[in-house]
Amino acid sequence: MTPTTPPRLLFAALLLAAAPAWGQQDGPSPFGSFKHDAGQPIEITADSLAVDQARQQATFRGEVVAGQGTLRLTAETVVVSYGGDGGGDAATGRIESLRAEGDVFLSNGAETARGEWAEYDVAGGVVEMGGDVILTQGENAISGQTLRIDLNAGAGEISGGRVRSVFTPPAQEETAPDESDEPGGG
Repeated sequence: MTPTTPPRLLFAALLLAAAPAWGQQDGPSPFGSFKHDAGQPIEITADSLAVDQARQQATFRGEVVAGQGTLRLTAETVVVSYGGDGGGDAATGRIESLRAEGDVFLSNGAETARGEWAEYDVAGGVVEMGGDVILTQGENAISGQTLRIDLNAGAGEISGGRVRSVFTPPAQEETAPDESDEPGGG
């Protein structure tokens, strides 16, 4: 950080640059709920923020919570890598990637994913998670060692070790007896 760049201005620039940072897509797949609204602001809170202009990185540490609309990411540490104009000015940079580590939790409504680490390639719209990943959607759950979600296509894959899935069928509604079965009903 240069002496003339106030930390608040740099932080605001990072947040504005991150506006398109979450992938988007709709669909019924177990990966389809992870989307975002690019028009929503991104807010990141943490116990501390360190900026390294030379490496074009901002590191958030301690109970990090990042959110945009209904999409939430929590972790112990999040490193934001951003591109600049070559002069190291974060105000003109854009977020290229995010790396979250330590009890990573991603949620959007009824769909959640949990793992030990996650990487988000902003330009590619791909999220990868690793370390005993569990993806849940309502009462359904899929687990494995790694998860890869293409947010643009709404497609994903869980792999590594033995993948386990638990699918809960929807509750059946009780139906009223047919009137024709009633005595004198017809």
